[in-house]
Amino acid sequence: MWQPKRTLAIVTLALVSCSSPVTPATTPTRDAVTLRLYASTPAIPLLNDLTSYYNEINPSVHFETLTGNLETIIGQLQPDVDAYVLTTHLPNERPMMAWPIGQDGIAIITHPQNTIENISSEQLRNIYLGHVPQWDNLGGAEEDIIVVSRESGSGTRDEFEKLLLGQRLTTLSAQVAPSSDAMVVSVANQSGSIGYVSMSYVNSSVKVLAVDGVMPTINSVYDNTYPLRSTIFVIGEREPEAEFREFIGWIQSPEGQKIVGLRYAPLPNPLR
Repeated sequence: MWQPKRTLAIVTLALVSCSSPVTPATTPTRDAVTLRLYASTPAIPLLNDLTSYYNEINPSVHFETLTGNLETIIGQLQPDVDAYVLTTHLPNERPMMAWPIGQDGIAIITHPQNTIENISSEQLRNIYLGHVPQWDNLGGAEEDIIVVSRESGSGTRDEFEKLLLGQRLTTLSAQVAPSSDAMVVSVANQSGSIGYVSMSYVNSSVKVLAVDGVMPTINSVYDNTYPLRSTIFVIGEREPEAEFREFIGWIQSPEGQKIVGLRYAPLPNPLR
């Protein structure tokens, strides 16, 4: 069973002497430490932002990183209980501890020449179940719909199917993209295609569709108006200690949430 948690803020109080001035001691240099932080593909941009900024303000902290398919990344945790993972999906088959750090939106992308601007959740569901073969069924051009999905074991796919399809599965006729980057390239290069990706991966090569009249933006994810939202977690086998606990607490703080907010939506109530 998952145990989502919020890291406790740690406040240190400095004692100030009222006696005569004393020459301050030299600030001790922290020993170098390496933290192992992994990320599933939708969280890779966040991994890069957080580790780069945190290393600047804490030069003694270095990161070993590993990225890829969530199922593969999770498999790395069993022999490495001191590592933690950034993910937008919590798999049900393996109980772990989780700490929320932000929010993501799953953007629905299509070829730039598609004339459709908005799609309803029901229409999107029927497309991914294989019930809608052509765009003209939705008011678009007379063109076949090419459904593109992420691969089995992808956290993005699991989250997309959970949010949209419930217990049903994506049509077997769907093409498979092995990564978020591959999804964007596949949709950009195929007229009539449709796919989904973390909003942090959207670029000008694809067209983003509004879902139920709402575009995926940081604001629409933050205020819960965009329907395809997911929470970003740090997950691990056990409670973080020392530097890793401090790092997760920093991510949840207002300062860390500013970094999260560069590409994703921050938490509703960051720690202070």
